[in-house]
Amino acid sequence: MKSFDLLRYLKKWWFLIMLITAVGCLGVYEFISSRQSYTATAIIQYTNANASQGRNADGSKIDPTEITSASVINQTIQQLGLTASTESIRSKISVKEVIPEDEQTKKETALADGEEYEYHPTIYAVSFTVASKDATDYARNVLDAVLTNYFKYYSETHVDSELFPNNASNVSVANYEYIDCVEILRNNANESVAYLRKKADEKYGFYSVRSGYSFSDLVSEYEYLTQNTLNDLYAYIVNHKLVRDHMLLVNTKKNIVMRYQLQIDSLNGNIAEAKSIIDQFGDKTLDGAAVYSGDRNADGGETQIVSDVVRDSSVQPSGNVTTTYDKLIQNYADLHARLIDATIVQGQAQEILDIYADVTQDTDPRSAEAQWASARIDELVQKFTSLYDLALMTIDEFNQVNGADNIEMKNSIVVTEKLNLKLYAALSVVLFLFVGCFCAIFLGRLGDFVDYYLYVDKKSGLPNRERCDAAIDHYSTTRLKGQFTIICIQLDFSAMSRNDGDKALRLLGDQLQYVFRTLGFVGYNGAGRFIVLLENCSFDLAKNCVNRLGSLLARTEFARFGPCIFVGVANSTKDNAYEVRALLRLSIRRCADAKARQDAENAKNAAASPLVSKS
Repeated sequence: MKSFDLLRYLKKWWFLIMLITAVGCLGVYEFISSRQSYTATAIIQYTNANASQGRNADGSKIDPTEITSASVINQTIQQLGLTASTESIRSKISVKEVIPEDEQTKKETALADGEEYEYHPTIYAVSFTVASKDATDYARNVLDAVLTNYFKYYSETHVDSELFPNNASNVSVANYEYIDCVEILRNNANESVAYLRKKADEKYGFYSVRSGYSFSDLVSEYEYLTQNTLNDLYAYIVNHKLVRDHMLLVNTKKNIVMRYQLQIDSLNGNIAEAKSIIDQFGDKTLDGAAVYSGDRNADGGETQIVSDVVRDSSVQPSGNVTTTYDKLIQNYADLHARLIDATIVQGQAQEILDIYADVTQDTDPRSAEAQWASARIDELVQKFTSLYDLALMTIDEFNQVNGADNIEMKNSIVVTEKLNLKLYAALSVVLFLFVGCFCAIFLGRLGDFVDYYLYVDKKSGLPNRERCDAAIDHYSTTRLKGQFTIICIQLDFSAMSRNDGDKALRLLGDQLQYVFRTLGFVGYNGAGRFIVLLENCSFDLAKNCVNRLGSLLARTEFARFGPCIFVGVANSTKDNAYEVRALLRLSIRRCADAKARQDAENAKNAAASPLVSKS
């Protein structure tokens, strides 16, 4: 049987090794991928003054679950153009408090001593986990968008809850009177300017990268449209007395004048009463500051004087005398402010009534004046809408920055994988490469055993007749190429005992294998006949190998059997025979001729070589 040869097995079954390795690694990859997940994580910290007490900037309790609120998630989905549902995104977000080690130590110490310990976490780990089918960038982008929208939400909810006035985009002559369109746009612009000025005061120098505007720039734009274009349009409408429905306009303005007159009368009464209370309060304070019942309020102030003043009024005292007096003054000022506003609105309505007093019919909408005014109104609405969009963009970025001022990102977003795919891939390559090599060795050795028991002659140790036939059949399918040589060796063991014959077969087989193992096929065809098939072997090389074989046999125990082998050599080029069976027959015939010559010489020995005849 062939000796154990690791390299031979690996070389023969290399494709099986590669196949097992490839299939195994692919299987591991699919298995790992089906269970893989990616988690994007960021650490945030609430940094406002009240955060250590568990409070937001507005005093409300910190609630990190707002990060997964519908408003934040929906904004994220819309912003990234996702097809996922709100709940599917929310379910993958985790918010966990992070307690510093020193605080954890304090807590454990306090609990061990039986003391109460209260700690309001300000640091939280926010994570977003996705399945393997989603990319790493997807996890990072979603979490980044969620936190960005949360910062904006936090600013709008807990820092500044005042909303920007709605856009007057539906203003048109089809819906309103000409002059009302202008008034609506003017009021909307004034409200927007007031809001933007407040924002400018909150964070001086803020500049939006996205819109390219500061709050001061936006105020200037609104004021320019109002003071120039809008006022010019108002003057044009008034000068031409443009009106869609004269009767409706007049009646509407009359109702406004009457309604606000009632309000003005009521306010004047309240102002007079408030003035009287303030005057009485001052008199009693000066004349009888030392005359009181002795009762004190919660702040320690004397309440008798105030009680006397306001006993029958709607103004009830609270706190000390100074506080109550301040409230009386503030109430008086508020009433005056409301009176001024009501007077202005009434005056505007009365002014329009006076302007349109001599108008008896509606303006023809097909007139040049009406069409010009309608076109200017539509144009102004578009300009205000564009400016409104720029303002919203600026406010949106401001809210993000403002939220970030109260919530700090402690680190950049880090994405980690649940399973180390590279590590498992490397391990699977090593594992399945080992398995493949083991299988190759197993199959190779198994082949040796099968080959030995089925296709090896046990006496000579060479491939048997079946293998010889298979080798011959292999070459019989095509014409022989180049120099193909066949050597036929016949062992004559007729004069030997059984044991000597078996020994001669073994010795001859061993030496044949040694000499020709690297040159070609060597087999035992039975009845003492050995066949050697040599590709790309010249006749001279074959003769040299035969001579070497004789020399080797002469130095072994085989020499005692005397001249008992006969050799026949046939070469395709030398003999002009390119069919394997024809070449084989020629070598056999020459081997038989050599034996016949030996028989004719009556067992004459050939000096020191057992080769008695060669051809």
